[in-house]
Amino acid sequence: MILLCLLLLLPMTSSAQDKAAPVKELDQALTETAAADSLANTSSTVLLPVLGYTPDTGMMLGGTVLQFFYLEPEFTDCRPSVFSPVFIYTLKNQIMVYLGLGLNWDENRNALNVVPHYLKFPDQFYGIGRDVSVDDEEAYTSKRLGADLDFNRKVWGNWRLGLSYRLIKHQLSEVDPEGQLATGTVNGTEDSWLSGLGPALIFDNRDNTWAPDRGWFLQAVARFGGSDMGSDYTYQEYTLDLRGYWTVGENTVLAGQYLTTRLEGDVPFFILPRLGGDTALRGYRGGLYMDQTRALGRLELRRSHLWGRLGAVAFAGIGDVAPSPEKLTLGSELWSAGFGLRYMLDPKERVNIRMDIGFGNGDSGFYLSLGEAF
Repeated sequence: MILLCLLLLLPMTSSAQDKAAPVKELDQALTETAAADSLANTSSTVLLPVLGYTPDTGMMLGGTVLQFFYLEPEFTDCRPSVFSPVFIYTLKNQIMVYLGLGLNWDENRNALNVVPHYLKFPDQFYGIGRDVSVDDEEAYTSKRLGADLDFNRKVWGNWRLGLSYRLIKHQLSEVDPEGQLATGTVNGTEDSWLSGLGPALIFDNRDNTWAPDRGWFLQAVARFGGSDMGSDYTYQEYTLDLRGYWTVGENTVLAGQYLTTRLEGDVPFFILPRLGGDTALRGYRGGLYMDQTRALGRLELRRSHLWGRLGAVAFAGIGDVAPSPEKLTLGSELWSAGFGLRYMLDPKERVNIRMDIGFGNGDSGFYLSLGEAF
């Protein structure tokens, strides 16, 4: 089954702040795939090319090496661990390097994901808040060296508890001399360190990681950063991600997600939650809307078999960004809708190539990647 990845389209968010998340999801999904395909509890190495497209990155090219191994080979149903370095270059001269490591032990009770990364990311800044315009675009380039560490342990049934840590060294290497970032009035433009640690709660009873037909996924994470942790920013970050999947007919699934993020304190712009991009509201460029609070809800109707391995989806969503939760409103008219095609690379694991066109209020985008948006 691993041979299906002769073409690997890696989903990416449109901002540098969340780039490590898809790599961890890729590690988890491929680890489960390797376990399902029974690698006979021995090490295995897979070489894969990477290809994808989003409006914010343009075409993405690169490659990854997946080294599967077992910490407890005596347990036949144990998920393998995986080391997965990834290199990506985009036609917008963006560079992304990840050294992902996912470990599983104690008969799958414990899981540790470590993702050191380096990003050189030419991007666009429009301002903070919902009252921005594409005419306010200013180009900048950020360099980021950091790591995400997530540990969780099974506590009861499908519930897991853990800790989440994020470390970032951030630097702006290029800014528009006439833009907002050059004035120094936007928090986070100086060379700085960010460090935050906090608890995580996870529930997951989905029947499949790549394209669930039924089940629920819940992830609640809080991180707290301050000078005692080596951070130049004292901040609090809270994220709630709730997803549900329901079979509504033959080969048809209704998927829904509610996602909210709140940051408080001394918050640099480069970790502000964003509304658009491939993993939020498709149809808006990733850097257009950002603020200390984000909330969005979206639904997707997925038809897995239209003809042979070809499927289709229709999706819609609505969201908002604001400086505080009480200022969120549905009156912001930040809606999104669109449709797409799916080609099922592997019917057993339900791994799809995803091609989507999304339309927002005054914006739009085309997305090409592997796996569903949520």
